[in-house]
Amino acid sequence: MPLLYPLFMKKKSSKSNILEHAHGFAIRKLKKYGRTMYQSDLGRKSGTHIRREFHTLAEARNFNRQAKLERDRVGIEALNFSEQQKDDATQALALLKDYNTNLRKAAKFYIKHHRKVTKNNDFSGLIERYLKLQKQRLATGDIRPDYFRDIKARLTPYSEYFSGQAIESIEATDLDAFMNELSFKGTNRKNYIRNLNAFYNWVIKQGLPIGNPIPSLEPVKTIKKTPEIYLPEQVSELFAEALSSHPKLIPFFSMAFWGGIRPEEIKRLTWADVDFENGEIHIKPEDSKTHSGRYVHISPNFNAWLHATPIGDGLIFPYSQSSLTRWRKEVHEATGIKAINDGARHTFATFHYALHGLDDTMQELGHTDSKMLFTHYRGLIKNRKTQAENFFAINPQSNTVIISETA
Repeated sequence: MPLLYPLFMKKKSSKSNILEHAHGFAIRKLKKYGRTMYQSDLGRKSGTHIRREFHTLAEARNFNRQAKLERDRVGIEALNFSEQQKDDATQALALLKDYNTNLRKAAKFYIKHHRKVTKNNDFSGLIERYLKLQKQRLATGDIRPDYFRDIKARLTPYSEYFSGQAIESIEATDLDAFMNELSFKGTNRKNYIRNLNAFYNWVIKQGLPIGNPIPSLEPVKTIKKTPEIYLPEQVSELFAEALSSHPKLIPFFSMAFWGGIRPEEIKRLTWADVDFENGEIHIKPEDSKTHSGRYVHISPNFNAWLHATPIGDGLIFPYSQSSLTRWRKEVHEATGIKAINDGARHTFATFHYALHGLDDTMQELGHTDSKMLFTHYRGLIKNRKTQAENFFAINPQSNTVIISETA
């Protein structure tokens, strides 16, 4: 059996006392209490020098051999484990047996989910602070209401899901698992990630020593699809139903179908932006999604539809988003025509391209890069010239009456 004693009782051995190296560890020959002893020196680990003494050289060599085997198997730290620690490790491994993991991973998982959360690293709290800042930017006009709503809508699910966790404990794999659970895919997933990336960049600028996990997220797969459009006869039905049941929709529908103007831009336009004399609508930079101004030309049928209901002053569509959503839904349900996401703008782009070509259509839509328009619409416009002519020939019925302001 080895003789164990406190280190403070031992004199420091010099390297010259080394008798040999066995199995990677030194063995020293010492004189203790008038007897010859053999000391195995396993070196320093975690600040503690591990030494053991034996009566014979064979015992010291055997100890070194066992130490090497144990070091190779579980590391030299295991040599210092108490019986209780070894028992804990054995039971823990038994518990983890069916989970294809190990003690190290289990310990990291525990630390991650029990990290101390403070007001400075609380994930939900940081998102709340970030949204408060964006609200201040909204109040000063630095961002638009719809942009703020989008930020809030896309960050709130993360805040709720990771509530009570420290931001540094949330890894890319956690974010991916959450988005997979909620089936975030394609462009929608990219939009969630875009907002999350802006949030993380803001956190880093606050001086919190964390990394941005966004670059480590799973690549987002997007399938490029040819845009769906409405056929001329469908557009005619939609306008006829809107004029009959929801005439307040007509200016909005007209701007979307005959001008290809984005919904969020239409809601910012006023009648003062419509120049009937020169036949154009001025979309100012502050009203444009891309913050660049453009002019949209008013075709003859576009002009006719704008005059199908009273011309007002102020906003072209002064109603709420909920009203717009409800009225559009009722019009589509009444006609049995499936609603297409961005269908009005896609329809305008397709038929305008068929008649006027790429450059003019780019200017009308406010595009600066022809790649997207060329890629998506070149195939759509084949054999569409007649349909395009029919589309821009749709006019209010000859017996249409002027709708009163209270209709």
